[in-house]
Amino acid sequence: MNLARVAFAFSALTLAMSCDDCTDPIQRVSPVISIGDPFASDFSICQSGLNAEDTNKFRDCAYDFGEVNVGAAKVFSFTVKNPSQVALNITSLEFDAGFDNALAFDGPKPSVVLAGIDGEVVSVRFAPVVEGVVTGTIRIKSDAENLDRDAAEDVLITLTATGASRCQPDIEILPAECNFGDVGVGSTGFCDITINNLCTSSCDLLVSDLGFSPGTNRDVFGVQSQVPVPFAIGCGTGRTLRLFAKPTAAQTFNGALTIDSFDPDEAKLEVPLTVRGAEAPTCVARVSRINNVPNTSVSPEIEPLDDVELSASESTAAVAGGRIVGRRWVLLDQPPESSARLSTPDGETTRFNFSSAAGTVSGLDVAGTFLVGLVVTDDSNLSSTQCTVALNAVPRGGLNVQLTWDNAAGDIDLHLSQNGTTWCSGSDCYYGNCLIAGGRPWGSELQIDDLCGFGPENINMENVADGTYTVGVDFFSGGGGGCGAAAETTVTIRVFLGGELRYDEPHLLRSGEQWLPVRIERRNGVSSVVELNDSSAQNGSCFGS
Repeated sequence: MNLARVAFAFSALTLAMSCDDCTDPIQRVSPVISIGDPFASDFSICQSGLNAEDTNKFRDCAYDFGEVNVGAAKVFSFTVKNPSQVALNITSLEFDAGFDNALAFDGPKPSVVLAGIDGEVVSVRFAPVVEGVVTGTIRIKSDAENLDRDAAEDVLITLTATGASRCQPDIEILPAECNFGDVGVGSTGFCDITINNLCTSSCDLLVSDLGFSPGTNRDVFGVQSQVPVPFAIGCGTGRTLRLFAKPTAAQTFNGALTIDSFDPDEAKLEVPLTVRGAEAPTCVARVSRINNVPNTSVSPEIEPLDDVELSASESTAAVAGGRIVGRRWVLLDQPPESSARLSTPDGETTRFNFSSAAGTVSGLDVAGTFLVGLVVTDDSNLSSTQCTVALNAVPRGGLNVQLTWDNAAGDIDLHLSQNGTTWCSGSDCYYGNCLIAGGRPWGSELQIDDLCGFGPENINMENVADGTYTVGVDFFSGGGGGCGAAAETTVTIRVFLGGELRYDEPHLLRSGEQWLPVRIERRNGVSSVVELNDSSAQNGSCFGS
């Protein structure tokens, strides 16, 4: 027997028993393991372990990715912690046999966890290739002393995930019917309808045919837009059709437009049509200019930040020789993130503008559908029925990232880092180097740096090279632009790839916090979005602390 070791143990026990007034906790002299969260120090996916009041846990560990669309990916991260005074050696951190290949580690795995509270982050990626439920178990072997050595206990983390259908188009027609109202006999009135694809995943909506129901008078109703069928509508976007009505008599005419599509629930829809032939002014609203270039297209392609001019010049009075003397424009509908308004609500022409750090900016501020109404009055003091014009702002480049927020008292900054997260550097597109006049690193462009207001801040890339691009959002502490400082705001990130909405998510952000919602991966010319939802503190001279 080693008498020195016995004497030391007895002395340590005597000291511990006589230390009634000690306030310092007993320091662990052997490594221990616990599973934490890299973004929330008081949360764990494990339900028990160590002791009941300790938030560091290592038993009953499970995480559910939820539904992830086939062709997309989501990353889950956890932290292996070691709340002791000595290093923890990890001998193995792998999936048990039989796991699905849709689950994989995303990045390096630790072999040693140093003593301390930070721990080492482990990330797991779920990228389904087929529909269905996927399961897997991560087994962590280590020399932690808080495991049951007699039972050869390891830390087990059970993962569950569901691959969802990639193609789920969902058609929506706005408005659901076209009431042209009063249109002068022999004159032509117009009605815009927008066919939206409210898909739940990356999937085009195919419109296979457009027609008219039996009994519709084709001398009265028709489609002015030149639309070849079939045509596809990208996920999260819409397409506008301009219909016309030309009453041939002073009476009411009814009909219906039919739309056939590959929506699994609504393969065939009807849009009711109504017009009254009358002695009244005929209202016509149209897109007359885009970025100061005259427009002749009935349904032109428009992108966010385009300067769009609307005109009432083709409206006609109730009787021949009469004049239109009054106009009233109103913005009927716009995307929830938009703060755009009309520049001249009573003019023959009007434009859109919004407030930004640079002052008032002319243009459509965000992606989405804008619906504008117009009523005209002629010199006989007769007013028209309201007519409408619909605009669909769709980013057309290879990659477009849009940031908006809901509290004007705050400076929110958008970043896009190439091949890593080295913020505020030459590999980061941000306000310091990526504005139009600032150089545009690797083909990226920050189109607006909004110091206060509601955004947007947009980063656009026409051509996306192979690599990874991480989106970062920073709530710059203290506000900016003289608009005060907000404690928190809800930011919304929307990511478009090739004109298709691939990510749309709000997030509560507090002053001084950062958020990495997604990264875009481009491999062999194919782009995909990987959800990160990373709220950990970031480093950079202009990003976090």
